[in-house]
Amino acid sequence: MKKLVSALLAAVAPAVSPVTTAYAAVTESEYTDAVSGIRFSTFSILSEHRGITDAAVQYTDPQFKQKSPILQSKLSLPPVEQISEIYDHSVYSDAGTSITGMEPSPRENDIFLVSTARGSSNTITEPKQISASLQISGVHNSGIASLVKLAVIGTASGELIYVWPNSKVYTAPETVPFHRDYYGAVQYVPYSTQVRQTDIYKQYYKSIYIREVQHDRGIVETVSSKAPKTIEYSIDF
Repeated sequence: MKKLVSALLAAVAPAVSPVTTAYAAVTESEYTDAVSGIRFSTFSILSEHRGITDAAVQYTDPQFKQKSPILQSKLSLPPVEQISEIYDHSVYSDAGTSITGMEPSPRENDIFLVSTARGSSNTITEPKQISASLQISGVHNSGIASLVKLAVIGTASGELIYVWPNSKVYTAPETVPFHRDYYGAVQYVPYSTQVRQTDIYKQYYKSIYIREVQHDRGIVETVSSKAPKTIEYSIDF
């Protein structure tokens, strides 16, 4: 058990500067909206963060602090009754994070990128950026919220930021009516995170510190969240 908690505590350090991964997995598709007659095409996922699988954070529960016993020092008490455990802090760790749904949410935060005439190409001439944050369901203390952000997104802020490079070339084939307009947007994917809690106590004999004691509380929360990803799509006119 001591090795387990030591590993959890060690995991707190990399959580300060987590590693995230961005990738471009293009999925070509086309369809025509039955109501407006607008043809959508060339959808692609531009980036999404990867969570930290062994994420852990420290949190001091004020309620536990208030319940800590007073150190015993009466000589009349037998030695075993003069041993006290004083709450110090808790460690929340990721006991399992997974996607709970395959269908992403509808688009949000749509942003216009560039318009390309039929049979030609174009590039973005001014900076384009989009951002979105992890959406956590329910009310949780700051320690659990921080853990979920690290476990799902991989950053302490829980924010996804994507900047379009102005060197990227956008084309419109001869098959479009007049021009192809490109847009960026955000979609959300549902996740679930199981939170394990380990409480850390300081053990004393009278007022003399003896050792650190860990109490594993098991899985205390299952938190639902929605993680953002940046997408790009086009509309033909």
